Amino acid sequence: MSDTSPKVVAVIVAAVLHWLLGAVWFTTMKQAWLTGIGKTNEQLMASGIPAWLPHVVTLIANLMMAYVLGWLILATGPQTAARGAMIALAVWTGFIASAFATEYVFEARSLQIFGINTGYPLVGLLIMGIVLGAWKK
Repeated sequence: MSDTSPKVVAVIVAAVLHWLLGAVWFTTMKQAWLTGIGKTNEQLMASGIPAWLPHVVTLIANLMMAYVLGWLILATGPQTAARGAMIALAVWTGFIASAFATEYVFEARSLQIFGINTGYPLVGLLIMGIVLGAWKK
């Protein structure tokens, strides 16, 4: 592996931590989230999407995010937990928050649902950035 390839175990750990955060995040904020997206739990269950599919897609997406974040940390400077958090915050601000803001303003969505839906990747990316930045072996 080159100096810009993140450690596979670090990527897996970071992705799983982000995935577990999602379980806690959306369980805690479930009613506010459902209100924000304009759906009921019954509507989601009746959608025809298997209950396991969103969890698998989320884990795969988190693995991709962790790998790219790990690569960015290694490719742009010293590998530290603080730099990992800084790169994570930059990624969140530049890509996630700005993309959601653009979409949500056109959809006239509330600031509350913006906070719920962008807060999860913010905290998740920070966790992943710290793990990936600190993981040296």
